[in-house]
Amino acid sequence: MKRFTAVLATAAALSGLGVAGATAATAQPTGPSGPSNCVDGFPGILNTRLCASVTGNQVTFGGYATPASVSWTPQKVSFNLTAQVVGGAVIGSDSPNVFIPFGGIPVGNVSGTAPCGSSVMATFNVTQWGWPPSTATVTVPVTC
Repeated sequence: MKRFTAVLATAAALSGLGVAGATAATAQPTGPSGPSNCVDGFPGILNTRLCASVTGNQVTFGGYATPASVSWTPQKVSFNLTAQVVGGAVIGSDSPNVFIPFGGIPVGNVSGTAPCGSSVMATFNVTQWGWPPSTATVTVPVTC
């Protein structure tokens, strides 16, 4: 009976670790001085993630790309990241050509200011010729 109880306790501990690991993996990253809102793009050859951080009227957008397959061959890939005030001015854009390793890497960064009370939107996508698109779009309020 003690052995059965020990097995159950070990299984519970491992399950708890699995839950904690899943929570850590899905927790949203934080920006320099505030929480981020992150959105995953549609799966493609690369998985894309776009995060927005708003502090006051300062907004920052950053992309992240991770290979979708274990058979990925590290290579340079073209991307586009654009941000704008919804219904208003363009905040900025970045079109990097980045070497993507096995584990993934941050790709692109756009930051600027937006009027208090507005919303900002950004789109991050793979623009590699011949590849299916993998696009992530996020819209967040600027509440100040």
